Amino acid sequence: MGDDEPKLRIICFSGRKIINTKDIHFSRRNFLKHSALGIAGFGLGLKGFEGLQWAIGADNQASPGDKSKVIAIKSGGIMRNGKPEPEAVQRMMDEGMFTLTGKKTTAEAWRAFFTPDDVVGIKINPIGGIKLSTRPEVVNAIIPGLKAAGVKENNIIIWDRFSYHLITAGYPLNKGSSGVRCYGTEPTAGYDKEIYYESFDDDYKLRQDDGARSLFSTIVTQHVTAIINVPVMKDHGIAGVTVCLKNLAFGAINNTPRFHPSPYFCDPASAEVCAHPALKDKIRLHIVDALQACFEGGPASMKTWTMWNEERLFFGTDPVAIDRVGLEIIDKKRKANNYMPVSQKAKHIATAGRIGLGVYDMNAIELVELNV
Repeated sequence: MGDDEPKLRIICFSGRKIINTKDIHFSRRNFLKHSALGIAGFGLGLKGFEGLQWAIGADNQASPGDKSKVIAIKSGGIMRNGKPEPEAVQRMMDEGMFTLTGKKTTAEAWRAFFTPDDVVGIKINPIGGIKLSTRPEVVNAIIPGLKAAGVKENNIIIWDRFSYHLITAGYPLNKGSSGVRCYGTEPTAGYDKEIYYESFDDDYKLRQDDGARSLFSTIVTQHVTAIINVPVMKDHGIAGVTVCLKNLAFGAINNTPRFHPSPYFCDPASAEVCAHPALKDKIRLHIVDALQACFEGGPASMKTWTMWNEERLFFGTDPVAIDRVGLEIIDKKRKANNYMPVSQKAKHIATAGRIGLGVYDMNAIELVELNV
């Protein structure tokens, strides 16, 4: 078997197929070759919440053909002097999880996704500093739910690619054996040379040390068993928008500048990295921080006049549906402010829909909007 062929060991356990990700080599050409055979389709799949409910014994399973559900929880006036009220954020978090799961208690809601044996990585977006990053108040509202589900505090890891981004966004680093941990792939965790995404849909002149391969963070492959994706709703000067898919994909691998130039604009890499079994099999939940959002100048905009108080958190298991909703909201805001739409750049969302990561068609998405 050549180096560019996928090496998979499938273990049967209680009727479920589990991939030993240490044996995965995954490339762009093999993605297209093998996705029809199901190799790229392991994990939560299109109906992620349904698959997860089956896996851990939750009830209220969705029926085939149901619309993909996105929950939007709004709290008007939550932002005060550029900061949200922590108590209000906690109410939004609780209501979002109750609505998404149909459960009535915090413990039940979070147990629908996590078990006491999990090590949970909270993937944030810290590139925008204090002004335009995942807010600590949002992350702090997630932690009580995980603990209520039985996850040990030190088995919660807040992470992103670069440690210095975490610091500038207001997250103190903690690599110790007590408390919630927080650290980046660089320089702390490093990359897994055995598990990578290989693609030649790139600008070869911008390839870094690993050539056509992008290595996965060991946080993804070795440190955590489950991931919550907590991005920000904002535009992106290259990819159009960065919500669930872009935040997750380019925070999990190295050697990414090669995917940015025209004609790629981070497509198809953003979608295909999210479809890689090493990442896809660990994603349990997406919670978008849209307390403040940005329609121009992202992902690290300091233009306060292009930011607005959306005052919402979005919840779901379908990253494509959430990104499509986010794209519509951002383009509507851009139009109101006489900016061109970014949908022509954000092709990675449609690509993700085509390869089975979720629902792109707005007519097949149910947006549930609640005020608390």
